Amino acid sequence: MDLFSDLSEKQREAVETINDDLEIIACAGAGKTGVVTRRIVNILKCNEDVRPENIVAFTFTEKAADELKSRIYKYGESVLRNTKGFANMYVGTIHGFCLKMLQEHIVQFQKFTVLDEIKTKLYIEKNYDTCGMAELGLRKFVETGLFLTVMSTLNENWFERDKWDEKTKNAVDNYKKVFYEKNYFDYSLIMQEMLYQLENNQEFAKTVTNQIKYLTVDEYQDTNPIQERLIHFLKNGGCNLCIVGDDDQTIYQFRGSNPENILTFKERYGIKKYIVLGTDYRSSEAIIDIAKRVILNNTKRLSKEMESGAIFPYDDGDTIYHEFENCEEEYEFIAERIQELHSIGMKYSEIAVLLRKRKFGSDIAKIFDEYNIPYIIEGVNELFDTPECKAAKGIFDYLSGNIGMMELFQLWKKIEYNLDEKEISDAIATLEAIDVDSKKFYGDFILQKVYHDFLRQISIVDNHENEKVEIILYNLGKFSQVINDFETIYYATLPKNKLRNFCGFLEYTAKGFYPEGYIANTYIRPDAINIMTVHQSKGLEFAAVFIPQLNKNNFPSAKKGGKGIWHVIDRDWITNSERFDGGIEEERKLFYVAITRAKKYLCFTRAPYNNREKKVSTFLVEAKDSPYMLEYDEEMHYSQEHLPKMDEGAAPINLNFSILQDYFECAYRFKLSMFYGFVQPIVPALGYGKAMHEIVMNIHRKYLSGDELSKNDIDNIVDESFYLPYANPKLEANMLEGARKSIQGYVSKNECDFDKITMAEADIELDMGDGIKVNGRIDLVKRREISGEEKTYIVDFKTASREVTECINAEQLKIYALGYQKLTGENADYLEIYNLDSSESERQRVTKGLLDDVSCDIKSAATNIRKNILPRKCLKEKCKNCYLNYLCLSKKEKKAFEV
Repeated sequence: MDLFSDLSEKQREAVETINDDLEIIACAGAGKTGVVTRRIVNILKCNEDVRPENIVAFTFTEKAADELKSRIYKYGESVLRNTKGFANMYVGTIHGFCLKMLQEHIVQFQKFTVLDEIKTKLYIEKNYDTCGMAELGLRKFVETGLFLTVMSTLNENWFERDKWDEKTKNAVDNYKKVFYEKNYFDYSLIMQEMLYQLENNQEFAKTVTNQIKYLTVDEYQDTNPIQERLIHFLKNGGCNLCIVGDDDQTIYQFRGSNPENILTFKERYGIKKYIVLGTDYRSSEAIIDIAKRVILNNTKRLSKEMESGAIFPYDDGDTIYHEFENCEEEYEFIAERIQELHSIGMKYSEIAVLLRKRKFGSDIAKIFDEYNIPYIIEGVNELFDTPECKAAKGIFDYLSGNIGMMELFQLWKKIEYNLDEKEISDAIATLEAIDVDSKKFYGDFILQKVYHDFLRQISIVDNHENEKVEIILYNLGKFSQVINDFETIYYATLPKNKLRNFCGFLEYTAKGFYPEGYIANTYIRPDAINIMTVHQSKGLEFAAVFIPQLNKNNFPSAKKGGKGIWHVIDRDWITNSERFDGGIEEERKLFYVAITRAKKYLCFTRAPYNNREKKVSTFLVEAKDSPYMLEYDEEMHYSQEHLPKMDEGAAPINLNFSILQDYFECAYRFKLSMFYGFVQPIVPALGYGKAMHEIVMNIHRKYLSGDELSKNDIDNIVDESFYLPYANPKLEANMLEGARKSIQGYVSKNECDFDKITMAEADIELDMGDGIKVNGRIDLVKRREISGEEKTYIVDFKTASREVTECINAEQLKIYALGYQKLTGENADYLEIYNLDSSESERQRVTKGLLDDVSCDIKSAATNIRKNILPRKCLKEKCKNCYLNYLCLSKKEKKAFEV
């Protein structure tokens, strides 16, 4: 594989430009990922003093990062003949990079966890009185979303703080204080903290900037002010900067992205090397012509010429439009077109229906059901419309007195599974024994345990006799995640208040946040139509794209009414605040993105939806200017002759050491937790293992940097690093003392070897090919001299009660050896398990056969996971103690194990 094979002149120029800062304007389908991949590998090839850890690449999504990193590994193996150290190259989101830097270099932030959207909402509503929301006069529940938008906007523009009034400054300060009190970040606080540390902590800034020699920023057009400030800081630190983007695809202005960043980049940074990649290798000449005729109506854009480089020709009828009297006829037409495409060999997964608004998704899905067309519908949150989740919700409605015993019984009977009536009655009887009002300690009432205990009484087993059982288990597993989201925030709450708040959460908030369970499974790629919003389609491509409801006020969308951000804060506080407002040019960019997802087939449709959305879209009128856009007639049929190449590759699969260990121990338990999503109940001591790992990591890194530590230094590290988020003060104090003794014992026993440490908490990344990636961290690598020979030990620390003799045979430890080989190009000699609590250790010799075996095992595991070949392994002792055995064992098997 050659770095420059099959490249155009402009693409080659970009790959070869490694000494100058570079701006790449890449139109849709221009092969930018391939160019960025080869440029990064070329940097490593041509600069011996540049190591993989000196290269950072920011992507907009984790999915894009996975694709880019996989390609880098592929070219690294081919061109450089190895991928030594590639695990230390950062490829990922800007937020992920900032979190990684903060947690690696500032001990305080190792305790922090990042709250996602739903947990942030829960946390803010729990702390309504102190988080700044009340100060801004916003109403709890009703205006939580607006408050979070305001906080995100202010945090991402905090360097303009001097413009704000005192009330707003106090609200922002209180918001941050509430999060930091519990060691939480939201995404905007990560960025704010990173910039604050870089600008005020010279040692941290020096560490970060000294590491980065080459910075690549993909999707630069979607950067917001604080991200641009970070990029500017890193550039001033001395790195080479390459940005890649397309001003015609700036579609996140409503989130604060600033199109001026890309429009003025060349002038602001003094860029001399400016390359336009104007050939779209994805889409036909027809798609390109339609896209150009639409986007040329925008006035504020960089000059560029687009052309098609697709190898398949255009055929009459590839790009069509049709108008209807009503929506049902419109959706039926789409279904019929899809059926015809499928009949000539098109995979369903190569077809997308792209929506401007989610509201149309369910109606389209109903028509597809009638036509027996499989689909996945993104962003439509209907988990709580399923019978099994109504029944699961009923458990807690019954405990709170909102429904009676018979109503709960009937809810469970409505599930499409032949449940035993006596088992349902017995399960309800266990609930009767729970007197929530009498419970005074939060540890006495764990919602997840109540849920698991109820399911334990009934028998829902995936026995392949009922094809709907899998869907039922997916949704019950998703409900377990709903509980976990809530209990993460409300764990330490008086039981009766916790139950009341949880029922309110289920009734008024959760419904809008959770899709059906099977949609969340990222391990399997079904052959199904993709129904999604245009925003969700960014970065994807399909052989055929359907864009329905091309009506005025839908696409382009009408401006939203009601209370908005500028009712809460002053416009003048945010530079270029008009970017948040949207408008026709922003909507046109979104339409351009939708068009350019298509390789060959494109279909526009419309039908009046209501009085506001009944006139034809401006964009459909503009698209009709293209001679390729033809009105559909019944003589038009799709031809099998010129089908574009379809994606035959398996879905990318990302595994980590713990996931694989779960799989190797019991493939079916892996399915229950990773496919279906069942979560273990939170226990007060949760986090102890993580804290102990961080303590030993911080001790080892001090020694690696040449420090000598006293007993007081060790104690200070323990105090600084130890944190149990769910423990009461008494338990945390007791466990802290236990941890201190364990660490003192470990240091006393092993300090003589600390000068032999070569790595502490080293990132490992295995690219096994075929889209299979494995990530993890090695706890410790050290060297010892044995009989005059230096031997390398990989050490894994444990804190659980499991015997070290059992752990030493685990696949997880063998994967470390393979990861170490890929990272360093060297072979380890021994694998060692060390239990920090008992000071016991066990070791095993590393052989070539062991490495070959584990490589085969990983590939086999990935294949089985993708194919859903996850059988049960019924071993009496293991199954008896498994926390999910009630979802695995039949009644007969349960009784046999009880004997």
